[in-house]
Amino acid sequence: MLKLVFAEAGTGPTLEAGPFDEIVMDGEAMREGGGGRVIATHRDHHWFVGPRRFFRVDCNRAVRVHFEDAAGASGAIGPFVHFSSADGITYGDGTQIAHVEPGTGLWFSHPHRRSWERMVVRPV
Repeated sequence: MLKLVFAEAGTGPTLEAGPFDEIVMDGEAMREGGGGRVIATHRDHHWFVGPRRFFRVDCNRAVRVHFEDAAGASGAIGPFVHFSSADGITYGDGTQIAHVEPGTGLWFSHPHRRSWERMVVRPV
């Protein structure tokens, strides 16, 4: 199971969410897997969980990532011991994996060099 920790860039209160079987970053909405409820939304360079605003979100365990769109799915990348997202950019073990494209909400995968509708994150 996967837990998320939302935090500010500096010190401050955090918020834990989960556990989840997987999370889906569907445009600028982070959802529970399988088309579930919205966990957080990304806007103005922050993740919003209800009215609370956070700069970053981290996963509590190792994950694998793949991307999906109407044409199908990419191969999985990872595992990544540390996965995080800040300012619309996702990182695996400190390396940029993808970023959300402003205006389109598509996720540009750096390893695949193309855009996708969704990024799926699953615990290893």
